[in-house]
Amino acid sequence: MSSEYRFTDGNLIVLYAVHKGRSADGGLPDYIQERVKLGLETYSMVMRSRPDKHKTMVMIVGEQEPAEKVKEALVQGGVKPDIIAIDTDSQNMAQTIDRIAGMIKSKPNPPFVYFVGSVWLHDIFDSTVVSKLKGYRIQFYGALDHRPVDEVEKEKALDVPKKGIEYYKQKAKNKAVDVLLNIIFPD
Repeated sequence: MSSEYRFTDGNLIVLYAVHKGRSADGGLPDYIQERVKLGLETYSMVMRSRPDKHKTMVMIVGEQEPAEKVKEALVQGGVKPDIIAIDTDSQNMAQTIDRIAGMIKSKPNPPFVYFVGSVWLHDIFDSTVVSKLKGYRIQFYGALDHRPVDEVEKEKALDVPKKGIEYYKQKAKNKAVDVLLNIIFPD
């Protein structure tokens, strides 16, 4: 663990369930169920491997009704209901990351954040996190999403990232690292 990160104490699992679609039977759409499944795997990994597992919280981000269904599924999967919180205020990725930042920045030893969303959210996540949560331990886990591309694109539109200067600095830094790597270790 590099020294630019703060020492973490506890775990925050964020299950991003903001979505537009509905499933035919009024239940959770498949791609949200995939996130729930990955959320449960993440929870069980934390419970098995983290010494600070007793300080774990799960935050579901989404509208009240689907978020309640997500909570039910998590509880059925073994998550204790009293460690689950629902954030109905955040409407997109940027607001969610702001919310997390607000939660952890005041703590001397912030939790390790596990963010669970669909695979295609990764770019948006990266650009948002780099500008807002630099120096915090935050891990993205991408769940499968088998929807058609146009459907995903519509949902992505909710999340067009406002890329800050930090994002571009990071991108440039990553590019420089790649270039150097290729010079030192040519293929």
